[in-house]
Amino acid sequence: MYLIGTVNTGAFDNLEEISLIARAENIWFHVDGAFGSFSILDPQRRHLVAGIDQADSLAFDFHKWLHCPYDAGCVLVRDYTCLESIFSTTPPYLSKPDQYSGDNRHWFFNLGLEIPRSFRALKVWFTVKEHGIVKLGQKIADNCEQAQYLLSLLEKHEHVIHIIRPVSLNIVNIRFEPNEFNKTDNELNDMFNNQLLADIHASGIAFPSSTVIQNRFYIRVCIVSHRSTREDFDIFIKTLLDLYQSRVQAFSIERK
Repeated sequence: MYLIGTVNTGAFDNLEEISLIARAENIWFHVDGAFGSFSILDPQRRHLVAGIDQADSLAFDFHKWLHCPYDAGCVLVRDYTCLESIFSTTPPYLSKPDQYSGDNRHWFFNLGLEIPRSFRALKVWFTVKEHGIVKLGQKIADNCEQAQYLLSLLEKHEHVIHIIRPVSLNIVNIRFEPNEFNKTDNELNDMFNNQLLADIHASGIAFPSSTVIQNRFYIRVCIVSHRSTREDFDIFIKTLLDLYQSRVQAFSIERK
């Protein structure tokens, strides 16, 4: 399995190179495009998914970066008979379904785990019809540009903030390393950043998540809202730095 837009950092595997290896070695080439696959709608970042068309199967979620209500996942498979050979079932009450399908289309219960299923495609259809691919792509581009703007704000404070680079998509991971602490005391710094994240949530300004990279705790800012503006990140940075100073003071008092 190969990734476009990893959950932790938004990094991309080189699909073109991997596809050549997969073909040469006769390996199934599956691509997990959870939300990173939709970067194909942004002309400035379309190159990141070059080679996606060579995948044997591709999975992605409309409810992530296409702003559809949960849940709406999708899997595309080059040869549907692979799914049919795995999932098809013919109990007496489902025997010879093609006789009764009316339009001779495939019954999807033979292509997956579910037999009854909700009409998930409807909300996707409405989203695309209402907004269009160009507008949806622009919102994705906006989120990526907002990540770059946030990066530019954070870079002014790199004396106390460690930033994971590159920021290639819409995810910015940061870790505060206060000058007042021993930077090699990873356990203490993890605890500090964990508590700072709780302070951010309590402020109500933003709701970043967290992740662990190379066994270190990071605050993970993943930008997916179609309502976000640059002004939101100006407010976020100001609040973040204020909370950082307050947390440093609180830690200093607690450790005395």
